[in-house]
Amino acid sequence: MTKEEKKRLRMQIIRLLDECDDCEHKTRLGSSTTVCKQCPIGQKMTEISSKLEKAPKKLEYLDGKPIQMPWRTTEEQFIIENHNKMSYEEIADELGRTLTSVKSKIKKMRRAGLIPKENKSKLSS
Repeated sequence: MTKEEKKRLRMQIIRLLDECDDCEHKTRLGSSTTVCKQCPIGQKMTEISSKLEKAPKKLEYLDGKPIQMPWRTTEEQFIIENHNKMSYEEIADELGRTLTSVKSKIKKMRRAGLIPKENKSKLSS
């Protein structure tokens, strides 16, 4: 996906968010906004944003080591929604992240209280 295509999709999302400003189902959690997935605007926004998330990521290297990519809010939300439904390997594949980075992120999210602590057998997957 080209830079221009990504920009066009982001602009569509911004316009949809503007339309959704008065929606009673929209919630704000810190800096992230959750849109109702039942309303037509929320469904369209989900459809558009999924195109952005599926764009392949390029690994960039510096001195032979991968550059650490900051976690996006959508990736964190995906982990919160799927940590108990998918294996760590499946989450890593879906997000285009390494297994190690996913395990580390989940551990940090558990410490922060964003994900409930689970039994030890689940942590080894």
